[in-house]
Amino acid sequence: MKSKKKKNSLNVIYNKDSRTILETIPSDIKIQTTITSPPYYDMKDYDSDNQVGYGQTYDDYLNDLQSIFKDIFKITEDNGTLWIIIDTFKRNNQVITLPFDLSNKLKEVGWLLQDVIIWKKDKTVPWSTNGFMQRKFEYILFFSKTINYKSNKDNVRVYDTSQLKKWWIKYPERYNPKGKALDEVWEYPIPTQGSWGEEYIRHFCPLPQDMVATMIQISTDENDNILDPFAGSGTVLSQSAYMKRNYIGFELNSKYISMFEEYLEKTFSKYRKEYDLFSQNKDQGDFEKQILDLRALKFARILVTNIERNTKFDNFKIFVTPKETSKLKHKLLRVEYQIIGKIDKTIFLDEVKVLTNKAPLSKFGIESTFKFLGSKKFSIKKHFGYTKTNTYSFVKNSDLYSTKIRVVSEIGVDLNENDYL
Repeated sequence: MKSKKKKNSLNVIYNKDSRTILETIPSDIKIQTTITSPPYYDMKDYDSDNQVGYGQTYDDYLNDLQSIFKDIFKITEDNGTLWIIIDTFKRNNQVITLPFDLSNKLKEVGWLLQDVIIWKKDKTVPWSTNGFMQRKFEYILFFSKTINYKSNKDNVRVYDTSQLKKWWIKYPERYNPKGKALDEVWEYPIPTQGSWGEEYIRHFCPLPQDMVATMIQISTDENDNILDPFAGSGTVLSQSAYMKRNYIGFELNSKYISMFEEYLEKTFSKYRKEYDLFSQNKDQGDFEKQILDLRALKFARILVTNIERNTKFDNFKIFVTPKETSKLKHKLLRVEYQIIGKIDKTIFLDEVKVLTNKAPLSKFGIESTFKFLGSKKFSIKKHFGYTKTNTYSFVKNSDLYSTKIRVVSEIGVDLNENDYL
């Protein structure tokens, strides 16, 4: 295994109680994010004396967790965060709202609750069937140390067009070029026993790798330090190693530590390669470019339609040339629009000013500049023509000089919305 190690500091799992965090982790180590699932309250014996959860009163359990996360708060970077996967449970024939009780305890020691996420997991542990409804979710509590916390949310946007509504083709202005943002319901099935083959760590409740990877992507960068004070099967730690982050774990059960180390040794090369391939994936960049191209073309089409209606000018085309990323606030792209034909420049620009300062064009994120040309030569090999009603599919074998073609560009977009139903 080629992961970077520093003995007794980073990339280590301690066979210690997490209540010893401050005396165990060197004072020069700062944590960027903590991702963990605390032991269940008085339900599962993790085969250790004086463990958190099992055999405790509810108040003692909450106080221990508060103390642990208070210590973690002290060693967390000022822009650091905390993820806690936790569930309600039943006691004395009623639901105990552990996630919210713990949240209140953590607020007392400084943590700021930023989000409550529903983890829809489909499968659950045996005792959750005590009610008349089947339990299929847990809570994920997301805290920050300060109001200015690291959040790489664009890294985990959905950019697979098959997961977007079909209207992104006709209405690109409605979609963020970086993709669809995550919502507050995450669907990740629990790994079933044997689903990882010989690599599988036999643990009471392993966390899904993809879900942990999402948390890591949101709240850390490469080489940041990640902590799991209740490491269990080590999913957080192994995923951190795959993704070029440093990890620190605490686990009382030495058997879990041995299984984790063996598992990481077997899987490191495979999953590090997968991460490297993911990091090099250009799909998101391609989707972003496609959305911006569609916006630039549609912007021109709307101008043609509205200016023709308002001024009766109907003998002009617009040539679209995206230039670069805009430096203006709330603008994404600077685009030059060349107006080709005989047209009154003053009247045209007056109309443009009105149109671009209101919806829909004000929502496109385009910084537009204009150039007026009496004529322009087109090349059927380099240029693509679009009509007044469609700028998401260029006209095949068209005469670019014909009155039918109103928008021309080096951008060649040919999308069929039916392909994305």
